[in-house]
Amino acid sequence: MTDNWGFYERRTESDQMRVLVNIGYKASAPLAGYDELFSITINLYPIRTDNRSKQDFIKRLEQFESKLEQWLKSEADAIYVGRINAATRLEFYYYVGAGRLEETAIQEWMQKHWEYRVQHYLKPDPDWTFYHFMLPDALEELFVHNAQMIYALIHKGDDIKQPRHVYHWLLFREDNHRREMEAMLETLGYRIEKEKEGNPENGYPYPLVISRFEDVRLDTVNERVRELYRLMIGKGGRYDGWGSVMKLSSGNRLRHQIKRFFLSTQALLRKGFSHRSR
Repeated sequence: MTDNWGFYERRTESDQMRVLVNIGYKASAPLAGYDELFSITINLYPIRTDNRSKQDFIKRLEQFESKLEQWLKSEADAIYVGRINAATRLEFYYYVGAGRLEETAIQEWMQKHWEYRVQHYLKPDPDWTFYHFMLPDALEELFVHNAQMIYALIHKGDDIKQPRHVYHWLLFREDNHRREMEAMLETLGYRIEKEKEGNPENGYPYPLVISRFEDVRLDTVNERVRELYRLMIGKGGRYDGWGSVMKLSSGNRLRHQIKRFFLSTQALLRKGFSHRSR
């Protein structure tokens, strides 16, 4: 099994949660010998108060997460399956073998490495019920993909706050459903991209490409995908993804041009050296 972490947002009637879960265990869970669920919950209010900046606050929590994972791995061979971040709390979840983790050891480690009060529990969960609760559903899997795409854009220097045409690909089983959706989407502010062709698939022979002019921040994209996904269910269709051109910031644009210049220069020099060496 290899790590395969997915990040998504889940809304309930009373909460808005950001979930990070190791999807890599999906096919093999539950794992034999890991019958107990261990959880630690941190109240975020006192930590926010004690740390002057958001960066200090995040760094403090990241350090705790890293130390906790290392200790639980060495102490009980625990498996870290994910965390849930809500407005007022941060929850960490592990699976351990029965009897491998003792209450006194937990309390001693907390007193030594964490100055704030925490809540924790250790309870039987041989079927990994809570892990399956954390796994994303069909819509949340799209959110996982969104986060991965936007992280890749940021890594390449995209200024995700800049508006641009964002394209969405839709697929339909029936042509009349596609035409009905076109009319509905235009009233909602989408542009029908007649000149762009989608790729039909088995069972979904009628594609549709639409666009909106907006940024590609994660909250923006997730909200758009949520809206389209729900509309498609009512029309017997399928949401098939999104894309956009990159919008580099001025600094990243300059660095990109310099990089291209040096790569081009190096390529020419290599060709020239190769020519001379023959």
